[in-house]
Amino acid sequence: MKRKQSVYRGLEFIPVYFEDNSLTSPNYFQITEFPTKLTAGKNLFKLRGHPTNLRVGGVLGIEVLDYNGDSIYHEVIDYIDEDKSRVISIYIYEETPPSDCTVTLIAEAETIENQLVPIEWQGKANIKWTRSIPVNPNISNISEVIFEKPPAVTVTEQIATQLNRTFPNNQQFPQYSTGNIRYFSFNNQPAIEVIGGELTPEMATGTLTVATPNNPTPTPSYTVNTTAFTSQIKKILNTGSALLDTEYTVFSSQSISPHTYNAFDASTFTIDYEATPVYTATENSQSFAYIQVNGLDPSTGDISRVKVFTNNNGTGGTWDLVNDIELEETEILIASTSSLFPDETIGLFTSQSLIDYWEGHTYSGFTELAAPTLIWSTGSLANAALISSSIDISNNNQVHILQLKSGSNGIFASGSSYKVSFDALGIRSSLNSNNQDPKLSVYLSGSAFDYNSTDFFNQELPIKLGKKIGDITIDTNSQRLDDQVFSFDTDKSGFGSLIFVVHSGIWQLSDVHVTSDNDSGYTPNYTRIKTPIETTHKINNQISFKLEYYNVDGARSKHISYIYNKDWVGGNRYIDGDYSLMTGSLYVADSLNSGVAISGYPNSGFIRSLGYEGFDSGFPGFLLWSGSALPGQKSKYGNDYDGVGLELYANTGSYFRYSTFDDELDIRTNKFFLGHPSSSFISGSNGLLEISSSTFHVTNEGKLTGSSAIFRDSDGTVMFDTTTQIADALNVGRVLYFDDTEIDIDMSDLPNTSSPTEITGSDVAGPLFHTFVLPGETDLQMSFTYKLDRTDTITGNKTLRLHTFIASAVTGSTATDAASNDFLSYGLFDNITSLGSNIIVNHDAGAVSPDLSGAITVNIKDGSVLANHQGRYVLIFTTFSTTFPGGVTGNLFLKNFVFRSGRTLGSKISPVPDPPPAT
Repeated sequence: MKRKQSVYRGLEFIPVYFEDNSLTSPNYFQITEFPTKLTAGKNLFKLRGHPTNLRVGGVLGIEVLDYNGDSIYHEVIDYIDEDKSRVISIYIYEETPPSDCTVTLIAEAETIENQLVPIEWQGKANIKWTRSIPVNPNISNISEVIFEKPPAVTVTEQIATQLNRTFPNNQQFPQYSTGNIRYFSFNNQPAIEVIGGELTPEMATGTLTVATPNNPTPTPSYTVNTTAFTSQIKKILNTGSALLDTEYTVFSSQSISPHTYNAFDASTFTIDYEATPVYTATENSQSFAYIQVNGLDPSTGDISRVKVFTNNNGTGGTWDLVNDIELEETEILIASTSSLFPDETIGLFTSQSLIDYWEGHTYSGFTELAAPTLIWSTGSLANAALISSSIDISNNNQVHILQLKSGSNGIFASGSSYKVSFDALGIRSSLNSNNQDPKLSVYLSGSAFDYNSTDFFNQELPIKLGKKIGDITIDTNSQRLDDQVFSFDTDKSGFGSLIFVVHSGIWQLSDVHVTSDNDSGYTPNYTRIKTPIETTHKINNQISFKLEYYNVDGARSKHISYIYNKDWVGGNRYIDGDYSLMTGSLYVADSLNSGVAISGYPNSGFIRSLGYEGFDSGFPGFLLWSGSALPGQKSKYGNDYDGVGLELYANTGSYFRYSTFDDELDIRTNKFFLGHPSSSFISGSNGLLEISSSTFHVTNEGKLTGSSAIFRDSDGTVMFDTTTQIADALNVGRVLYFDDTEIDIDMSDLPNTSSPTEITGSDVAGPLFHTFVLPGETDLQMSFTYKLDRTDTITGNKTLRLHTFIASAVTGSTATDAASNDFLSYGLFDNITSLGSNIIVNHDAGAVSPDLSGAITVNIKDGSVLANHQGRYVLIFTTFSTTFPGGVTGNLFLKNFVFRSGRTLGSKISPVPDPPPAT
């Protein structure tokens, strides 16, 4: 932080007419407030001055000297207290010697001890007051916080989702104990080295515990109580080492001083730390106030805390405290101030993604060469950015540059103090800088900083680097530099980019921060606050803000910052948790008479539009229910509401209703559409219906299109099957043969057999015809009329049988009759096969010879014989036989023969059942 300098005036040696030795000089300077000690920061004392004893407009001299007689800076601030006292601010820095200092005041008095001042002492300083006061720069400042110029406060609303935190392996506080550690001293600081394990950056600030340190040294000359070693981890140097906060000390009854060990050998250990959380967005929208305070620079005192209050203009009442924060250094290099994720410092290179906020350049004079590669590394320097390039930069005007990208620049306040801090590792290189001492410079560029036209690189490079704030040079082959700090002041408000310039060597950088700069006791000039704001009312809502400033002792500054009537949108209303409960009803509406109600009762729960009083009420609306909803109101059919259901009701001709209690889905509408117009759907309107799927379509004109279809009758028999390309039904078939010529068969010629052959003889033959068996034809049906005229008197069962045969036309023969030169197979049939036998008459005539007549229809079912002749030209003929015992006489007359083909279903001869009665 920049120091203010004071000029020594030697007031203690100026001769005066009168020296006032009183404690508060009530008759002259009238010290109205004086501290008991001066502490870190801006201390104050107040004086009013006697209105008559001191000359109005006379000289007033003030000087504060430390123990060594050096001047301590002070200033009279532009502030008058309520009692007309003036305030003097005394600046105590950390280097101010801790001892007594002297405050000296001189002035011109007109009256001293009720006597006029002698003429020779008039017109000059003639009275002096001196008082000693102890100084301790290590004590917190408790002076009153007074502002000459009030801070500038801006408030903006940010709305984003609330974040949910999770931790790897569901462990927020894991414990690490892999390997062993060795304790040693590193640059006069306690440190550890991990053997067989690996440290991670998130272990910083974790607690190290070594239950039994192994061989601690140096060994004291007296007996000590061996105790476990516990320390907080101060800093992770790399994956194998870390710095600690405290040394390993033990106590003994034989010594008044503790004994400090500076080393111990490899020992078992544990590290308890908090894991880095993973943030995920929730459905909860949260409103935050993003508050920026610029010019937070009190003339006296030090601000320790800032309290934020709000007042909602839609409600009465006092101010509500919404945040109470401890004022700390403010990080400037963050990924985004508008993000509601925790601030992510883009100089903490925990991954390559954060290095991507930066960019590299290489210049040789005014020529830009290939940029260096920026690589994430953590072996030698924890979470570091390695600036890697093989290009030679050994000349003075040849450099590598690492700088923030333009979209990542920080925002700086005018006249404020800031600092850059970082860790660095420099390595001498013969590859790119001819073994020169590694050198690194730090610049700041942008609208917040004046351009230094005399700087060498601002003259030699094609870009203007801006303002140089420091550099580092290493005179060894390799050196690690931790906690490098460069302080700077801004020239104006604006943006700024941090730039690292590599003159020579290979460099790694880590833990890069740009923060407000404030020594102990001095308030940072700038801070920002993010605080959630609860909004009880959201429409046309305005919120006012109040900021109060407190010192470490809890004393509030008289100055309070107000921001009035900020329009505020607010977050959403969100309820979560496993056991959240809202009793009664919830209304989502502009008023209590319209909108939607969500209600829960002991035996039911339902959601309805306000004004809907049930299906039978006749009023439009909707209801989704479970249980006995809407007590006292009726559903369809006059039933009480029960079960689970949904009603969307407009009128009796337009509604959707489903109820498990009624076991009913009832939809009334003039038009409907189910499905997707480009795939499958069912739709209807204006008395027309259309059904469509990928291979099936019924148009609203009644046209049917399908890739395949199967139709079955009431018995489940297939009537129509498009996969076999065969249609079947009761009336499907064709007539193959018809002949009304009468055939007279002498019954005595009928063979007595149930299975005659095809060569029985023409005397007992029935019809014979040629035809073509079509594909799909599997059965024959034959019908005829007959008359049986018997002359015998044989008793017993008398059975007449019909036998049907089929033969295929002979094809493919080339044999000839040499004599006639004719083809021998011309017009012949072979492969005669039986189609089966059918009983046509089964008659017991008794002792009397009967006459019998009638009509016969028989199915000739042959199994696969007829099917095997499909697609062939065939000959079909019949014969008759009897199974009468003994001789049979008489005649059998037959005529009106009809042969019909068909499939199995088509060959049915039972009557078609009557259709069901109309309903």
